Amino acid sequence: MRISPRSFLAPAAVVVLGFSLLGPGRPLAEETKESGDPQPGAAVSREPRPEGTPKKTKGSARARQGRGRALQPGSTAPPRNLKLVRDHWTPYDPPDPESFPPDATLHIIVPGDTLWDLADLAFGNPYLWPQIWNENRYILDSHWIYPGDPLLVPARPTVVTEVVPQGQEGAPQPAPVAPPQPTEEAPAPPEEPLTAEAGPPPRALPRPPEGAHAPRQMAKLTPLAGESDIRCSGFIAGKDTTPDYFIANQEDENKVGLTEGDVIYLNRGKENGHVEPGTEYSVIVREGEVRHPVSGRKLGFYYKRLGSVKVLQAQDRTAIATISMACDDIRTGYDLVPLRLTPLPAKPAPPFSRLQVLEDGKTTGYIVHTLDNSERVGSGSIVDIDLGYDDGVKAGDYLTIFLPNQPYDKYRKINYDYNWNNRRFQTPPLRVDERNEYPPKIIGQMVILTTERHTATAKIIQSLREIEVGNQVQIQ
Repeated sequence: MRISPRSFLAPAAVVVLGFSLLGPGRPLAEETKESGDPQPGAAVSREPRPEGTPKKTKGSARARQGRGRALQPGSTAPPRNLKLVRDHWTPYDPPDPESFPPDATLHIIVPGDTLWDLADLAFGNPYLWPQIWNENRYILDSHWIYPGDPLLVPARPTVVTEVVPQGQEGAPQPAPVAPPQPTEEAPAPPEEPLTAEAGPPPRALPRPPEGAHAPRQMAKLTPLAGESDIRCSGFIAGKDTTPDYFIANQEDENKVGLTEGDVIYLNRGKENGHVEPGTEYSVIVREGEVRHPVSGRKLGFYYKRLGSVKVLQAQDRTAIATISMACDDIRTGYDLVPLRLTPLPAKPAPPFSRLQVLEDGKTTGYIVHTLDNSERVGSGSIVDIDLGYDDGVKAGDYLTIFLPNQPYDKYRKINYDYNWNNRRFQTPPLRVDERNEYPPKIIGQMVILTTERHTATAKIIQSLREIEVGNQVQIQ
């Protein structure tokens, strides 16, 4: 009997379809369970396998066939084609850390790292994690990074805006990081019955010593000053002006001082002010006139920030607000100015040592005011200097605090020269150097919080001795 091609193809298609549905592939549920669903941009590593290797049983050769699976585009399953590179296991071909330039910022991945966290650490914005991934092209899947692999950290990029969107879209889910299981690089043998006594498990490779790359680790980058320092600082204004906004009334008429959470009323509303809900203002009070400690010239008036208020609801000509932060005594009648919070970059401070020598040609100035008019201050204190944005100073800049190295003049005033018991006693001679000029004495370091035109507010982050008005500063 003759069989037509059309009548043969129909049953063949059914057979092929049946094999594709009942083939040796893993069930979909098993794939989903193993791969998980990390969010885009996550950089985590899989859990380590327990020490040792399980004994071989029948069918293990088939299971080993999947261990050489390469990375798939868009896949979030951990790669399994791992290999021993120097002192750690990785699926990639990382460059030798010694091949990077000496001045490059190099970070060796350690357990717990993610690209998300490292971007937040280096750039102050975790959403810039692709910048790090772009500099390390050997990482084929950003969802999986491995301890021991090197990362070249680029310089902080220029960003038009660093407003972080609401929620944590794109944020990875950190997971414990540990050395992953090794890969059997030998080709899988043909499937054959195996017994439990097939042989001893392979010897576990030793883990790399802790801190093997510690000397070249990227330092933890955290801002040395925060919003609370800005909200509770102050500023020098060149002119004595009266702000348009002030605290006009309060909810609790029997309360003398206001604190966080108290409801207040502002003198401006929708028709005559910027009072959208959520808008914040600084509560300020004028303390007095500030003069230069060396020249005596007038620098302006000092305004102390006592805290901040946040608008809750606006009417036509008034608004309801609350005290969002109180640094000092706040009272009805105090002035309000717009709150400007300049985010400080999380960059490391320049090296600081009492042995450093100041560079010639850099801008210098003076400390002209201390918060609360303290005579002497130290680390953590807020001060003002006579340099501003017109002098090239900006928020986040570091300055060195120093004293001029004046000739020593505390020599003893009383000398002796006498004879006793047939012996002569004289004052030992003291030598004085009048030819050389010695380098300034380094006594501290500060970071700029806010700037005005010719003044700036700073926080002292290092101090070797007491610091006071009149000490000099230099931009680092």
